[in-house]
Amino acid sequence: MLHRRHRSSLFLLELILVIFFFSLASAVCIQLFVKAHVIGQDTEDLNHAIPLAESAAEAFHSVEGDLERLTELFPKGHVNEEGDSFQIFYDGDWNPVEGGEWVYTLAIVPADSAAETAATGRSLKPENSLARATVKVSGEEDVIYELAAAVQIPRAVPQL
Repeated sequence: MLHRRHRSSLFLLELILVIFFFSLASAVCIQLFVKAHVIGQDTEDLNHAIPLAESAAEAFHSVEGDLERLTELFPKGHVNEEGDSFQIFYDGDWNPVEGGEWVYTLAIVPADSAAETAATGRSLKPENSLARATVKVSGEEDVIYELAAAVQIPRAVPQL
């Protein structure tokens, strides 16, 4: 009888160790699945953000840096109150929305001439007609994709 009790306690200890091992393995697997889901979502967001940013940069180039004219190309976009950036808001399925619930933002922010002067040591003169902007696609917390855009604005030749 003493021998029988010893065998059952050994079996119980072995069972506890197996349950502990499987719970530890399942916790690691769950963490891997969650991380894979997050990476997949980030990749999906990046796959949507890159073409949108490239399209916005091309639009900035086609309107020669005029933010007001961007509303002709992007009817659901708008210039903010300060007039220093153009924004389009998107829902969770990357469809443009006007007001309401939005998840993603595309912003075209022209480069500040004061920042340009401080960075390069040269002032942006009217003769230098290069319009620069940064195109940013942002999620709820962070920037998904950022792209620099520049366009050479043709100078008018004075008539003699």
